[in-house]
Amino acid sequence: PVTVDKDGNPASALGLGLAYLGDGNALLYSGRYRWFSRDYGKTWSDTVAIAQTSDEKYWAMWCSPLVERDHKTRKVIRIAETGYAWFKPPEVTHAHQQGYIRFSTDEGKTWGKSIKVPEWERVSEVALLRADNGDLLGACRTDIPHWMEVKGLVFSPSLNDGYEGLGVSVSKDDGLTWSTVRKLYDYGRHHPSLLMLPNQNIVMTYVVRAGYVDDKNGFPQFGIEAVISHDNGKTWDLDHRYVLHTWVGNRKGKRDHYASPYCASLSLLPDGSIITVFGTGYRSQFGL
Repeated sequence: PVTVDKDGNPASALGLGLAYLGDGNALLYSGRYRWFSRDYGKTWSDTVAIAQTSDEKYWAMWCSPLVERDHKTRKVIRIAETGYAWFKPPEVTHAHQQGYIRFSTDEGKTWGKSIKVPEWERVSEVALLRADNGDLLGACRTDIPHWMEVKGLVFSPSLNDGYEGLGVSVSKDDGLTWSTVRKLYDYGRHHPSLLMLPNQNIVMTYVVRAGYVDDKNGFPQFGIEAVISHDNGKTWDLDHRYVLHTWVGNRKGKRDHYASPYCASLSLLPDGSIITVFGTGYRSQFGL
């Protein structure tokens, strides 16, 4: 176990955002801390607390940070991490999520003030990638569209967070300001992961948690898909998306989403092939 309880004993916890910094140093997020390993992940000891947002909101995170290196020395020159927070009545009229970004220039030891990105209102998880033309891409999980919302964002049995969508935002100034999120899917597809290929094309994988028709027995169907951009993330070839895997869930009704996928993540292997890893809940026994 990486994390420990208040008495120093090993404790289970959700681990997120695993990243390699070089020279045996690795980083992951768990609980309210960033955890560091100095021996290729064999042991984890050093910690840095995860601060609140600049406006003192709880910083929730999900996606791996973007580790940027000097092209010649390969030394880490900056880490960018994204997070999000909830805004709920009475502080706002309509409940929504809000995306943030912040940076470290000392391999995660200290962090600058977070930026509350105006264009990331109604955005939560944001996966980052540096495109070949120098743009920063943010693949964004977007809130349930207004036309699907119920008052106060209290989900009905048929309206859970699987109905959140997917879009892309672009920064041309190293992450200080961002473009309006361009929606790719209004609902049902999110948990994105980005990869740039040697030919500079960009691959994005994501999960499909809503939008497929039910099977003949009334069970929901889910999947993992991928799309490609040939122009540094400006446009995406949705007409020729790749369906990597599909399956039938084992729940009907209000808990059908417990069989849905989580967190597609992809990586380029030395032989030029791409591996995509994802979680599913179709074996889940929750609620039985």
